[in-house]
Amino acid sequence: MRGLRLPSGRRVILSDTVGFISELPTELVAAFRATLEEVSEADVILHVRDAAHPDQAAQRADVVAVLDGMVADGTMDESWPAHTLEVMNKADLLGGVANVPVRAGMVAASAITGEGLAALCEAIDERIAAGMEVADYTIPPTDGARLAWLYQHGEVIGRDDGEVAIHVTVRLLAADRARFERPDRPR
Repeated sequence: MRGLRLPSGRRVILSDTVGFISELPTELVAAFRATLEEVSEADVILHVRDAAHPDQAAQRADVVAVLDGMVADGTMDESWPAHTLEVMNKADLLGGVANVPVRAGMVAASAITGEGLAALCEAIDERIAAGMEVADYTIPPTDGARLAWLYQHGEVIGRDDGEVAIHVTVRLLAADRARFERPDRPR
């Protein structure tokens, strides 16, 4: 795991899973899938591919088949493609990111040279922001803990400090909004 600050200032944690192996022996399939269960909890999935590999399309198909299989058994949400970015790595082997064919939902990069990594960070930022909701809250000025929680877990995009209340407009992931609005949450 590694922390990363995105262009928006948002901090994220990157977690690496094992690589995919085609035609995995049956006795290893269950162990392999267990390592992928954390993927189902991710806000954004980065499917890092070798852009220079001659059989990269078949490798992609193997990954998609495994993730779709996880949908079928209830391990993965069927919306996983909507929060997946394909990273076409090793662009340096093809002469740079400009020489890597990409479509929507793809970013070309080179981990060796660093080319394309800024664009990748921007794409991650955009994907996370797309999954966020805007909410308005009125908080008593004496409730610094709730206000701090919003700053820590969300993106405060507006604030009006009144004498009786603080009005805050914040962008939150749906799960964080639900946690903040839980009736049993201490006030």
